Amino acid sequence: MTSSSLFTQLDLGKRSLMAQQAGTSVTGHNIANIGNDGYSRQRVRLEPQHPGKSRFGSGVDMKGVDRVTDRFLNTRLISEQARFGQTETRTQGLRRLETLVNETEGGGLRAAVNQFWSAWGAVANAPEAEIYRTDLINAGNTLARRVSGMAQDLSHLRQEFNGRLSERVLKVNELASTIATLNEKIQQVEQGAGETNDLRDQREATLKQLSRLVQVDWFENSQNVMEVTVGNGFPLVHGRRANALEASFENKENAFFSLRGLDPKGVSRDLTQEVRGGELPELIALRDDTVVRFSKNLDQVAAELAFQVNRIHSTGTGLNTRFNQLNSSFALKADARDKPLPFLKDGNFRVHLVDHNNEFLETYEVPVHAGQDTLEDIVQRINATVGDPKLLAARINNDGSVSLASQGSNQFVLGQDDTDFAVLMGFNNFFETLHGASDFRVNAQLAANPNRIAAGRGLLPGDNSVALAIHDLQFQPTMDGGAITFDEFYNGMVADLGLQINRAETDQKNQALIVDQFQKLRDEVSSVNMDEEVANMVQYQRGFEAAAKFINTVDDMTKTVINL
Repeated sequence: MTSSSLFTQLDLGKRSLMAQQAGTSVTGHNIANIGNDGYSRQRVRLEPQHPGKSRFGSGVDMKGVDRVTDRFLNTRLISEQARFGQTETRTQGLRRLETLVNETEGGGLRAAVNQFWSAWGAVANAPEAEIYRTDLINAGNTLARRVSGMAQDLSHLRQEFNGRLSERVLKVNELASTIATLNEKIQQVEQGAGETNDLRDQREATLKQLSRLVQVDWFENSQNVMEVTVGNGFPLVHGRRANALEASFENKENAFFSLRGLDPKGVSRDLTQEVRGGELPELIALRDDTVVRFSKNLDQVAAELAFQVNRIHSTGTGLNTRFNQLNSSFALKADARDKPLPFLKDGNFRVHLVDHNNEFLETYEVPVHAGQDTLEDIVQRINATVGDPKLLAARINNDGSVSLASQGSNQFVLGQDDTDFAVLMGFNNFFETLHGASDFRVNAQLAANPNRIAAGRGLLPGDNSVALAIHDLQFQPTMDGGAITFDEFYNGMVADLGLQINRAETDQKNQALIVDQFQKLRDEVSSVNMDEEVANMVQYQRGFEAAAKFINTVDDMTKTVINL
């Protein structure tokens, strides 16, 4: 063996030492990151050195350090994160909505409605007892506060979801910028022939966080740069640049955000209906669908309850309650006064002229034609039917409301109304509401004077026909086109919410199991196993010692050759 070949063997031994040392370093790096969830274990890639002119081989060559990972599992885990973020957000949002219903311990709307019906029952049993009339006003006010308070809470809940949407958009932009920065760092390190495994782990972990917020499509291009899109192809991350999402006020509703994508050229694209999966689209759905649908149902309850109660109450009379003047609670805008009054029925609107002894002097029947009569038509017909403005006159006020007034000693009360004119305009109503639940309230004139509550008709002492009819409304199918009662409709609202929560919780649990399953599969491939790393460490230690012994042996042989 020549000295040249011996020196070659020394070089072979040196490469072996370096390979075992690199293996030891990588093993130590794995052990140091054993508790890092986003870390993928690494392995030194060793290959035999090209033998060249040597017939015995040239030792080992360290080709690099590889991440031990499964691209398919990582892709599935990222996509499942989006579904988990969506189900979790939906469950939390529905739970927030459930807290507003609050039907426990008698503090909810159902209890207030039941108390209201009971109060009318008490008035029916003693129609002239002032204490029961006062209790009825209190029950009506409690119901009104619950209804309007729930409407306000629902509005605040929408604003809460809207605020959370803005926060999530900022987080999406932050994560997208992080991915773009990591793309740049990875390119720079690889151009310098460095290892980018840890940077790739950071980029993948960031992508998982991003996917939880909004479902993304992604791939690595030929330059190992991650491209990320959302919606129908909007480039959220393109190379070293991140394009921002924007919570924009360009929405059909004031103060509510739409979701827009903004590219570097300043071109804005509406993504509100494009994004799918993750927290962002679920917050939009909760804000614009779930809460709005519940609010509309509440408005329907409030409007129908007010209409049905007022329909009966407007035709009744209180305790010695005669009117010199009666103003409608509602008013028509100028452009609506010359159009047919909506929701009228064909029939007669009746007014009774009475004296100070509650004796009926005259009954005026005013015919009304549904779909034809404007407010002006009806007012003129009332005046024409009475014939004498001193007895009774109707007029349209400047604000669009209607007044009925009598002069002198004559007074009047309202009679049976086949047309719903009185309840539509708000004459002698118990409840007042224009927009449904948000402004649902008791007529202030009744609250100030409970004796004006209509318990009967025709100023007859002891008459409880109106109170009984209103009390019996709780048993009448008045909702959904006369299919179900108020209680059944509201109970259906609450039950539907409960079913939605159960489905959402089930979906969340199932999705959590799926994510956990893929996480375990990923960990089986990529996570650090301490036993395996210790075994590798011992292997590299023994290999290092053997390489060192080999170098010592070759060194002794070289000295022997030199001393010959």
